[in-house]
Amino acid sequence: MKKLALSITVVAFIVFSVASCKNDVKKDTEEVKTEVKKEVKEEVEETMRDEDVAMATYQCPMKCEGDKTYGKPGQCPTCKMDLKEVKSDGDAEEQEHEEGEESEEQEG
Repeated sequence: MKKLALSITVVAFIVFSVASCKNDVKKDTEEVKTEVKKEVKEEVEETMRDEDVAMATYQCPMKCEGDKTYGKPGQCPTCKMDLKEVKSDGDAEEQEHEEGEESEEQEG
């Protein structure tokens, strides 16, 4: 009878130990998933910022070097003025369209 009670106690102890370990692993897994999600989100945001900068082109406002453009902000090597961001054709068309609407409103 003592052996049976001892065996049941040992088995119960092992079962409870394993069950409690699974909960700890589950909590750790959830924490890791949350941390990884945050890291991925930060990397995606950083990549998007880098792509926005990479897609922009910059040019000297004095056009010292003609229509030469640069891939990142800085200074003109000729006149040392800060390079200005050049709008793409789509942006230029949109700006012209908005200016046209403003002049029509002023005339009317």
